[in-house]
Amino acid sequence: MFILKNDLERQDEFKRDNIVEVNFKNDSFSLNESNNFSASSKTYFKNAILFSIFFASLELDFFRYPRFILCDNLEDKGMEKERTQNFQKLITSMSNRFGNDHQIIFTTSMIADELNNSEYCIGENYDRNNKTLKV
Repeated sequence: MFILKNDLERQDEFKRDNIVEVNFKNDSFSLNESNNFSASSKTYFKNAILFSIFFASLELDFFRYPRFILCDNLEDKGMEKERTQNFQKLITSMSNRFGNDHQIIFTTSMIADELNNSEYCIGENYDRNNKTLKV
């Protein structure tokens, strides 16, 4: 709920007390029995759920979940720069609360200024002048 409630003012439903349901069998999720949000809010909601499960696994020993998460879709479905950067900062602040080893990988072309060139960044920046695939 922390991740949803700390989203920018984009989806009113995220700010309320909510019931989040995850149906692993049907690969579906809902908020108060609904999933009728904008595409960017669905992306945000989906990632909030994934990271909530991840952080719960760091906190609760009985979870059988890897202490690793790869997030390659923060910028899907029209996610705006300010919103994805806020999400990055929320996740980083939550990660810093845990002393146990874990790894989070974001792939992003819109990294938050505070995180860029910090201890959290590994590897090169790629653009049209520095492509990932070299000849």
